[in-house]
Amino acid sequence: MLSLLVSVVLILVSAPVAYKVKFLDLGGAVSASILGIIVGAFLGPLMLILLMLFLGLNSAFTKVGYVNKALKGAAEPKGGARTWRSVVANGLPATLFSVAGHFFHPQLYVVGFLSSIAVASADTSATELGLLSKETPRLITNFSEVQPGTSGGVTGMGFLGALVGASVMALGGAIVLFVVAPRFFTPQIGSAPAIIGAAYDPQSMHLLGYLGAVIGGGFSGALIDSLLGATVQSKYACPRCERRTEKPVHCGTQAEKTSGLAFFDNDTVNLASCVAGALVGLAVYAIV
Repeated sequence: MLSLLVSVVLILVSAPVAYKVKFLDLGGAVSASILGIIVGAFLGPLMLILLMLFLGLNSAFTKVGYVNKALKGAAEPKGGARTWRSVVANGLPATLFSVAGHFFHPQLYVVGFLSSIAVASADTSATELGLLSKETPRLITNFSEVQPGTSGGVTGMGFLGALVGASVMALGGAIVLFVVAPRFFTPQIGSAPAIIGAAYDPQSMHLLGYLGAVIGGGFSGALIDSLLGATVQSKYACPRCERRTEKPVHCGTQAEKTSGLAFFDNDTVNLASCVAGALVGLAVYAIV
């Protein structure tokens, strides 16, 4: 109950701020609040704070050089404010892992939770920093040159951004799991309920294995995102400005589909890559 109350307070304070500074639109703020309360209730308020760190970090990356990205036609709409679809695509897998971790094998599901967030963080960091690079993007499948912002296009700066995004989330989780949580751990109870909602034992996890799993899962998920973006994600061409786009409507008119699966848009790719990266993280942690 304490975890839930603290989480609700954190949401009531942070959601209006995120909406006010245009990190989230109204639908995004509502969706993030619902997912955040679930995470806080099942994995504790500090894990919720990690989700907030993810939102802040990635929104900051989105805002950096926004005008330059807009001139390239690759900036996020609405000034970079995340919609409910974006929030669900990036946050639902982590939320499901948090619920599962409350009932089954908490250590593994905490790794899955953090790996999923690390994927979303790595992907956003790679995309936003890659757009600032002067290097010409190349398609990850055949290394042909593509326009900035093209799904599946990669740059050296983007790879660095992916590593940074995954590492930041891994280090944030390490502080919670290996520094803060042990101070509240009670062996007789077997959990730290005010910090970690699940029956979590900090002494049962290995730092190096955890870091390798979350960073590896996050970085791998970003690569999977690029592969899916280059192969199955729907792509369109605008008949007015002749730009390549991920949006079926561009310049106020219906764009022409050029490749990919119609239902496999950017949010679907993000959802699939978060799940895949989390599974990679779990596999690495189980092996190590």
